[in-house]
Amino acid sequence: MQKSLALLTLFFMSLFAMAQTSEAPSIKDQYFEEQQVFARQIRNNIYSDFASFNAMDPIRFGSSIDSLESIFHAHLSKYSDRLDPSVIQDENIGIQYFFDKFLLEYPAHHQDYTGELVSLTPEKQARLTAHTADLNDAALLTNRDFREYVQALLAIDANQAIATGAYDKSDNQQLEAVWACMDQRFTNPQVRDYWRGEYLMNHMDNYGVRNIGSIYDEFITTCQEEEAVSKARAAYEKFESARASHLIETYKIVDGFELEMHLFLPDSQVFAGPRPTIIYFHGGSWSEGKPDWFFGEGAEFARQGWVAAAIEYRIKGRHGTLPFEAVKDAKSAVRWLRENAVKYKINPDKIVATGNSAGGHLALATALVENWNEESDDLGVSAKPNALMVVSGVFDLTVDNSKWIVKTLNNKELVKEISPNHLIKEDLPPMLIIHGENDRNCLYSSAEYFVSQSERLNNKVTFSTIEGAGHFIWFGRYGGNVAAIQREYLNSLGFD
Repeated sequence: MQKSLALLTLFFMSLFAMAQTSEAPSIKDQYFEEQQVFARQIRNNIYSDFASFNAMDPIRFGSSIDSLESIFHAHLSKYSDRLDPSVIQDENIGIQYFFDKFLLEYPAHHQDYTGELVSLTPEKQARLTAHTADLNDAALLTNRDFREYVQALLAIDANQAIATGAYDKSDNQQLEAVWACMDQRFTNPQVRDYWRGEYLMNHMDNYGVRNIGSIYDEFITTCQEEEAVSKARAAYEKFESARASHLIETYKIVDGFELEMHLFLPDSQVFAGPRPTIIYFHGGSWSEGKPDWFFGEGAEFARQGWVAAAIEYRIKGRHGTLPFEAVKDAKSAVRWLRENAVKYKINPDKIVATGNSAGGHLALATALVENWNEESDDLGVSAKPNALMVVSGVFDLTVDNSKWIVKTLNNKELVKEISPNHLIKEDLPPMLIIHGENDRNCLYSSAEYFVSQSERLNNKVTFSTIEGAGHFIWFGRYGGNVAAIQREYLNSLGFD
């Protein structure tokens, strides 16, 4: 395999370079520094064309994994007489599980990218089956690659359980399914407590605490790890307190799910008359995320005289839905605000929709998508906002990393009906588009295309490029810059 040969060459060049340094690091540090060089290159090679990597047939895929894995083992072998035995043992475990995770996920990824159902070769499948006993070995939990393998396994277990329809009426499908799968996979109470704690905390951080009371109570009363219980209790109470700090309304009931709108209202004694409104759609690949991520900003907008709304919409990880349902919910939310404008002192002609990543896509969809509306919606009420702010938005849903959306659809072209770059038209609201020039999740070129084609049709677009930035520009290093651009844009609208 040519890539493997190139990586081996790079590996030995790195060894030579390390030998020329004047300050010799410890043997362990030297081992990991050299490993990092070729490990980074291997990751880049795999993820730069992840679709092609997983599109290989099972024999070629297994051979590629073996070839890449051999690079790591060759490097470890060179240090086998100088490293501490515990380090060697941990590295052998990590290398094996790092590559076995690729094997484990290969059939699903292959189907996503090619539409073909395949199985691993018997040899590779036997390799994975042999790990069953390891799942209950608490000592292995210290190894990061082992933990990531188990997480991938539990995700597959949960998806298979969800596919049976057993969780169709749950609005926390992924958590409930994985909770049941953990009972089946883990017979060691210590291991089960560990994974329950991990998944509960992850769910609260990335999905919220809504309707998880029974699972939370079970964990608190059965977990034997006091530190994990204390951590979960503190998180749950913090998130519940945040929910209690503002008004929550149900804006739509669909398929048995009551969808919430979190409203932050300005002091009517200070800010008289109908107020400008900002409506926020969270990101998370239409699969995870929670309106809580906007609570702090929402409260700040209210202090400045705006009505702010953070929207709960249907997502795959909680409701088992595709982005089509999320688009319907986004449009319903804008309509609900206009229908309740008098009650909440909203100026229906000054509504700004905003969001990051998939949330940016939904903000765009409210103005672009025509064919996807909830049956219960009053189509006489416009779902089009008066302005848009899109950060790291998804402009093209036909690309490889969105293939999961059409996996179960007979008409693969249907996704174009909610894909912004296929829906550009005249008479769009004024828009602010902020995008990182090195965004690998949502390519910068897709944002450029949207902007250029929108401007060609005389739409008013303000395009801000964050130089050198990747995808997650709304927090961290670039967050302050993005916030400043948004404030300036809102001021320019003159909505106050």
